[in-house]
Amino acid sequence: MTRRPWRTTGAVEQVLAATPEEVYALVSDVTRIGERSPECHTAAWESGVPGTVGATFRGRNRAGLLARWSRRCEVTEAEPGRAFAFRTVPERVDPTRRDSTTWTYRIEPVDGGTRVEHSYEITLLPLRPLRAVYGIVIPDHRDMRPQMRQNLAALDRLLATSSG
Repeated sequence: MTRRPWRTTGAVEQVLAATPEEVYALVSDVTRIGERSPECHTAAWESGVPGTVGATFRGRNRAGLLARWSRRCEVTEAEPGRAFAFRTVPERVDPTRRDSTTWTYRIEPVDGGTRVEHSYEITLLPLRPLRAVYGIVIPDHRDMRPQMRQNLAALDRLLATSSG
């Protein structure tokens, strides 16, 4: 069992050989998240205009052999070619879903492509007893940056494949 503290924020970045518009099109299409995320394997739009602020979707996740869950998410920022963000919506009834994390992609043109900063901020931690369980069952949740690096590397491969 690990006693590492929970990181409540983190960011990683990578320069991708694609335009800001190509990057944005892929990160804002949450139905394709399973192609790059080590944890979220599917997502489907539930309400609102897909990809716009206020639209909601449900992401279905898995980690390891046993952990499976889904979360309702809401788009909080949608600026084509510049930024896309969403948050997990805290649920009052289910104590396992009272937490909330905001996930953000900042996109900026640079020489040779587009810099993508992928960040997270836990705005509401899981309840303390659940945090202990999650820390054992899903230890990667203590620091999401390694998975986010995998996400950006997969995004780079997807963009290279689609443009090549």
